[in-house]
Amino acid sequence: MTAPEAAAGPAPGSSSGVGASGLGLVAVAIVGSGLFTYAYLALVARSVPVEDYGWFGSYWSLALVLGFGVFQPIELELARLVHLRPPGAPLPRGAVACLAALTTGSTAVVLLAAGLLVPALGGESGFLFALLCVCLVSAGQFLLRGLLLGSGRLGLHGAVLLVDSGLRVVLALGLALLAPSAGGVVYAWTLVAAMALAHLPLLGWVLLRRRTRRVPRPADDPSAGELAGAVGHLLTGSLAAQVVLNAAPVLVSVLAAPGEDADAARFVASFTLVRLPLFVAVPLQSALIPLLTRLQSEGDDARLRRTVVRGCALVGGLAVLAALAGWLLGRPVVALVFGERYALEGGAIALLAVGSVLHLGLLVASQALVAAARHRRVAVVWLSGLAASAVALAAVPDLVLRCAAAFTVGSGVALLVAAVSLLRAGRETPAPAAPSSREEPRHAPHA
Repeated sequence: MTAPEAAAGPAPGSSSGVGASGLGLVAVAIVGSGLFTYAYLALVARSVPVEDYGWFGSYWSLALVLGFGVFQPIELELARLVHLRPPGAPLPRGAVACLAALTTGSTAVVLLAAGLLVPALGGESGFLFALLCVCLVSAGQFLLRGLLLGSGRLGLHGAVLLVDSGLRVVLALGLALLAPSAGGVVYAWTLVAAMALAHLPLLGWVLLRRRTRRVPRPADDPSAGELAGAVGHLLTGSLAAQVVLNAAPVLVSVLAAPGEDADAARFVASFTLVRLPLFVAVPLQSALIPLLTRLQSEGDDARLRRTVVRGCALVGGLAVLAALAGWLLGRPVVALVFGERYALEGGAIALLAVGSVLHLGLLVASQALVAAARHRRVAVVWLSGLAASAVALAAVPDLVLRCAAAFTVGSGVALLVAAVSLLRAGRETPAPAAPSSREEPRHAPHA
């Protein structure tokens, strides 16, 4: 390795860059974060009345839609672009403008939809104010995550996730001990506080450190318009994805007839438990982007097609196992974690478990399309799933089953469209051209 190459940092996929070992550390951290998340939700469920937890579940789902749905696109695109840039280079053109637009747009939508959101949140305006703060904090949260992932700092990224989820547990436990009569609105602010404390101080340090390096901007840096276009397609897909994943707990509260509030709360608790793998996979999908980008650049179309077919077969087998586990073990496990009053029947839990497996496969498939820079197809995949969810919601009459079917059918249809898109992408991808003298290999920077 020459001196300039040593200064630039490791190549993508090297042991010090974004390799399997680093990804494994993130996976371990995310599993721990998922366990903390369940401890947090279980603490809230056992500390507030059943109906109040149903409203908190609606707030939780809306916060996920706002965070991951609106701001994860900038994290994904930053992870891809920063991974391809020299170390310490300035932020891509338009990144700050995109973040400002996403923050302004999301807060405006929450305010405009206040008349619909407040009833779905039990008439508590405190939930609405907490959602507005989620919009503001999420801008810094996902900017930090994108920079850490793109620069190969996977261990630090995983540590941030652990600190965030751990702080939620500490704050919720403190409320349960010091203010046992606190309602769901008060617990809503523990989420905002944990997000801010875990991300914003570190973001300030990372940006200050990058600013002091004064590395020139790459000559082939994408324009602000190109970044905005890519983020726009990802935003469409990301919002549709979060609606497919998180709309059910909100809809079940909105659609509940008088006397069905307890059923809605049971659905929220059972769905929360069934989605445990997704609490792990949703943050992990961003960490896959640098690795998938490197694999896509190798241009092995036959291997891509084999991987897609094997992945679909694996998802099918796991879905069968999930259905059996949900049918036989779902009710007692939900009762153990949240209490007997929150357990649904085994059939409904089995349907939700199948949907979680399908959604898990979908997350990986959609990130493969992102890594291949096929942002428009990502939007098509998730919009297809959203349309299928709407059809299932309209076709099934029962409150619990219609919401469960909307999630499972939407995830299954979107996975099918993603698999077809990946197979077609493999056939359409041209053979990689020989590198010219101007096209030198890029290296993964350090944060």
